[in-house]
Amino acid sequence: MRIIKTILLCFAIGLTLSIAGCGDKKNGTGGSHDPAASSPATAAPAASPTEAAEKEEAIATYYGNADATGLVQKETVIRYSRETDKYLAALNALKTSPEEHIVSLCPSTTFLSAELNSGKLTINLHLPDEDRLGASGEELLLKALRNTLFQFKEVETFEVLVDGQKVESLMGHFDLPSPFTRSEN
Repeated sequence: MRIIKTILLCFAIGLTLSIAGCGDKKNGTGGSHDPAASSPATAAPAASPTEAAEKEEAIATYYGNADATGLVQKETVIRYSRETDKYLAALNALKTSPEEHIVSLCPSTTFLSAELNSGKLTINLHLPDEDRLGASGEELLLKALRNTLFQFKEVETFEVLVDGQKVESLMGHFDLPSPFTRSEN
């Protein structure tokens, strides 16, 4: 019986402490004892001068045609804050088809990162099973990636990683060059 009382007492103390620590930190209520944090007259911090304004750029994006036999090129406007985010924005634009009769070749793919270093772009993606296409779909996706990424003059080569790992093939039908080069285009 004494063990049960001790457990209940510990639980009650833990619950009390966790409730005391909860609250809306954005409004300054809860565990903070800083008077400046609870003052309703505190203004939101201004954007830092080093933050870049959002940029817009019109680029060509590529999708599959309705019967998956070829690519369809569309102009898309991408938005990004930092120059390094441009490539990720371009890749993410491939995920959403702008029209009903053309299809995205990677609608559920998550582009985790796209980093440029001395002309070599390394893209890391997560490819879910529903985006694993047949041979013709894989070929179209690889062409769409090439066409989209090589329109940026600073991208000399690119490499594709899947979940951070080098792979021989994206979907099992075509070998991935390591890296892709403009001459293969």
